[in-house]
Amino acid sequence: MLPDWAPNLHPLVVHFPIALLFLAVGFDLVAWLLRRPVALVRVTAVLYALGALSALVAFLTGRAAADSLELPTAVIPAVTTHADWAERAVWFFGVFALIRLALAWWRRPLARAAWLQGLLLLLGAGGLWLLYETGEHGAELVYAHGLGVASVRTLQAERDALAQVLQRQQAAAQFERLTEGGWRWTPGPGAEPILTDTFKVLDGTLSAITWTPGSEGLRLTLSETPLLLVGPGTLSGTELRARLRLDSLAGSVRLVYHVQDPRNYDFLELYRDRVRQGRLEDGRVRIFDEAPLEASGWLDVRVVAHGTHLRGYVNGRLVTHGHGPAAQPGPAGVHLQGPGVLDLGLLGAQPITTMQM
Repeated sequence: MLPDWAPNLHPLVVHFPIALLFLAVGFDLVAWLLRRPVALVRVTAVLYALGALSALVAFLTGRAAADSLELPTAVIPAVTTHADWAERAVWFFGVFALIRLALAWWRRPLARAAWLQGLLLLLGAGGLWLLYETGEHGAELVYAHGLGVASVRTLQAERDALAQVLQRQQAAAQFERLTEGGWRWTPGPGAEPILTDTFKVLDGTLSAITWTPGSEGLRLTLSETPLLLVGPGTLSGTELRARLRLDSLAGSVRLVYHVQDPRNYDFLELYRDRVRQGRLEDGRVRIFDEAPLEASGWLDVRVVAHGTHLRGYVNGRLVTHGHGPAAQPGPAGVHLQGPGVLDLGLLGAQPITTMQM
């Protein structure tokens, strides 16, 4: 059972690989200086194996911890970098530990050769650099961003809740251009000039939908003809937010980003009963992750794409976490296909930039 102060298991296990792998390199150096006694060589190999195993546990618990939070935009680059360095360290020490175990119990003279043991010592010491980079970016998450600190998470949740209330109180249609190519649209009365003048139609036609002001935004009546709209700007590393209600929609809504053309883009697709995260490549759909959609009514949807990590949130809960090759920069928007009625209360996109330390 976790202590009250621990938000998850990750901070309880993360120091084991650091201690074990530094200890393994220390034993490696002593074994080399003492002309490689068999017992000490085997103890060193076991320490590398335990360190690699604990690194894997730390990596998996860290990924689970990140997936359990709705990560603030500012922290996404640091989380991605930390995870990527951790994965490199796990692979390196996993393979290295297997090699050390095999050589420690191999009876051929080559396994005890001074040049080979010296080379392995240098490789093990070099691997500590991967561990250092992982730890540095992990420390950044805690001390620069406050990730995992209960009071910071509470303040973040309160701030987001107040921001949502403020957005819902805006009665008129607003389109805001944000810094670095981002934008946010709060639809309402007077939405037609926004749709016709600000958004760009890449596929279909606006005549395929009709719209009327709703109680909390815009009510769109969709046909079976697909419509692809993108906003201004070209974004690399994207956060896309939307407030939607799908209860009367028989079709689907795709929040699209990294759009190259109507046949190539990334997306988070929502139906009334499921969510899919994927990529359209030359018109062919490639799914990275999918999950059932268990919520109804108004949905606060968020997509975060940074590097090879693609995350989808619904009402503050992570529902999809896919991985794919980093995409080319491109605009963001929405793909609509009916039949049915979609209520739209918010749509916005902004770039994810790395915080300068």
